[in-house]
Amino acid sequence: MKKKRLQNAPLVYVQAQFSFTDLPSPKLASEQELENLHTAMMELGLADRIDSKVVEMGFHLNQDASKDGYFEVKPEKNDMVRLIFRGFGNRRSVELMRNRLIIKVTDYTCYEEFKAFATGILQIAEASLLTLGKVLTKQISLRYVDVILPSQAHDLKDYIEPALLPFYPSFATQTAGMSQSVSVTGENQVMVLVMEEAQPTLSGFPGRWLPADLMEPDTRASLMLFPKLESYCQGKNYGILSIDHLIDFPDTPKWNQNSMLKQLDSLYSLSSSTFWQAITIVAKQEWEIIDE
Repeated sequence: MKKKRLQNAPLVYVQAQFSFTDLPSPKLASEQELENLHTAMMELGLADRIDSKVVEMGFHLNQDASKDGYFEVKPEKNDMVRLIFRGFGNRRSVELMRNRLIIKVTDYTCYEEFKAFATGILQIAEASLLTLGKVLTKQISLRYVDVILPSQAHDLKDYIEPALLPFYPSFATQTAGMSQSVSVTGENQVMVLVMEEAQPTLSGFPGRWLPADLMEPDTRASLMLFPKLESYCQGKNYGILSIDHLIDFPDTPKWNQNSMLKQLDSLYSLSSSTFWQAITIVAKQEWEIIDE
């Protein structure tokens, strides 16, 4: 069966996230296990180990009887150990925290290659960390981010279906903003699509390539991005298209690599279909469709 792809795809970032119940130790594992994990990651091409932390903010509701039964909202700060392995010219990384494993790539070629890479990561992580194979799965997500840079002949609205763009009043000379849709795609499964129209900086070029929530807080762990700047018409509004497809597991099944990868397949299938529906004929022609 033939598959189609874009010769000049605007894709800049792909992320798979596997969320699970907490590992027993805040330090993730023993130092020997972490050394074994690093060695295995080096064999796969992820030689750079970065020990970092992430600060997660949450809120706790506390009912205080002295305040006539009103709830008091107390902010909670949680510092989590974050272990990152990076390689491939700083275009791929694997991030491990107490309750999730995240695979990030900016040199994506096709889903089959990405899945093979993810498979190797899951196998290495489970083999190196004894407790990982005993956790319960809570959520799996797959996210694609495209940066759409208009050429001289077209504007952003020519590349994306109109329903996905922010409202553009007839009297406006320029606009910026974002639209979001949340679609139920199956049982406990949703897709969040966000289309952001962004203005370039005073230099005429984009100042940001990723959605705000994907910005890397630790500069040591950042990845190289390579948007298609060759045909971009300097000064035009550009687009950041994010498709985040996720499935929750309320029954929290035991960690199972084969099952998790099958779920990743299903997430990819609808994400790919959504992308092709979101772009216009102009986009397909300019980015050049190739049959494989």
